[in-house]
Amino acid sequence: MPAPFVPELFGDFLLVQRIARRAMSDVLVAVRLGDRSGQTFVLKRPVLGERASGRAAQAIQREGEVLAEVRASALPALSARGELAGLPYVAIEHVRGAPLDELAPGAEPMPEGAARAVALDVARALAALHEKGWVHGDLAASNVMIDETGEAKLVDLGLARRAGEARPEVAGTPGYLAPEAALPGEASPASDVYGWAVVVAECALGRRIFPEDDLASAGARGDPPRALAAWEARIPGLAAALAREASRRPTSASIAAGLEALALDREALAARVEAHRARASEERTALARLPAPEARGLSEKTPPPALAEPAREPEPEPEPAPSPRPAPPPRRSVGIYLAVALGAVLLFAMGQFSARLPPRNPRGSVSLAGVVPRRAHVEVDGEKVALPADGRLELRSGDHTVAVVLAKGGRREYTFRVRPNEHVVLVAPKKGATNNDDEEAEEREP
Repeated sequence: MPAPFVPELFGDFLLVQRIARRAMSDVLVAVRLGDRSGQTFVLKRPVLGERASGRAAQAIQREGEVLAEVRASALPALSARGELAGLPYVAIEHVRGAPLDELAPGAEPMPEGAARAVALDVARALAALHEKGWVHGDLAASNVMIDETGEAKLVDLGLARRAGEARPEVAGTPGYLAPEAALPGEASPASDVYGWAVVVAECALGRRIFPEDDLASAGARGDPPRALAAWEARIPGLAAALAREASRRPTSASIAAGLEALALDREALAARVEAHRARASEERTALARLPAPEARGLSEKTPPPALAEPAREPEPEPEPAPSPRPAPPPRRSVGIYLAVALGAVLLFAMGQFSARLPPRNPRGSVSLAGVVPRRAHVEVDGEKVALPADGRLELRSGDHTVAVVLAKGGRREYTFRVRPNEHVVLVAPKKGATNNDDEEAEEREP
């Protein structure tokens, strides 16, 4: 069981609750010191020991930069940003509600008005970002919050980039990435529009439409479900936004304009949030009602039925002895309490230390789908290996050399480094490339 969170001071804020602990950052609920209004904020900061140049610090700094420039009702308001102890932090509006991925997939399809409300709010947020030249970069149902009033807000802008800015790595959420974003390239608003369409389609159908486990699958994704054809008249622009070619997709501003005059149903969204809260409260109550140790056996008031005992031979009566003095109550030594307290502290320290240790024998993987021609075989670090059906090999973390030996004796080698829990995708060379410039692009899943 994780240790309870201990409130702590952080600059002008008091941190009162941890919402999530990610690999390299903390997301916490905070209140501002001296503020009697009771307003709460979401504060993001890198974990202790993270570098100022690391990914988590850069993502937090980028989110503060975007929210300082773009103000919109469908985006969380920025309260403060800065640095403390050499690491950046950002404090933003605390959206009280539930993420869309816990309200839509796996549930009943949303009513038309509720799905349109989500579509309009997210389109407005994207239009505000795109107008200022920003691309969100990670449009997913988990990054859309529905508040108590049924309004949607687009959150988590740590992967945002300027439109046209190079994307050296493939990043995002599996199942929502646009097909063209499965390869390194430039950040494009059209990729956000595609993610918008996937999120809205899930609201309309009540299920995931692309249940993928990795980002590389976006490049070979099939057509969307045919059931979405009936929703084009209800949510204009939905079908066009799912076009495989980015140039055929509408802009976020035109989508928002087409939804402005249509009827919305925010009460249905608010009701889903309330039902989600009720379920969460019931789960917490059920956990709190664990039986006490003394209640696990039979109580003294209801003793178990006596069992028949075998007859015993009469024992001689003992000689009368002087009545003993009543035994004093046992004294509990102070040392026992100290030992228990010290043991608890040691267990807590060991748990914190072990949580920060890297996993033993961490592994990554490499995908060779489309790289290995027919009648060719694969060698990893000089040894021939059998390629699985999905073309994905698990490798230990570190430097590796993968060679594709062609049927005519040709040979392509790929040298790269695999980090723990990272997936490297090897992309086949373009047709007509010479042996000298036969370099393979790499895509990495964060």
